[in-house]
Amino acid sequence: MEELNGATIFWLITLGMLIGASAKVVMGNKGLTMISNLAGGIAGTLIVGGIAVELQMPGALLFGILGSLSILFLGNVFFVTSEMEEH
Repeated sequence: MEELNGATIFWLITLGMLIGASAKVVMGNKGLTMISNLAGGIAGTLIVGGIAVELQMPGALLFGILGSLSILFLGNVFFVTSEMEEH
């Protein structure tokens, strides 16, 4: 069983940063900025992964990855730019 200690938090943050950076690479110039993607990735993994660890669910890191992807998907899909920023 996993427990919410420093090593688990480190891996959740690392996975969130990797997913956030890869989301920015995939989206290119569209969507959120790099900092927003990194923050969304870290927030998603920490929230969902932390809940999975506290509920003693197996595969908490996998749940963290799925949480990060879902938050980044919602953030990038519903990101709205004004017409002045597009020019």
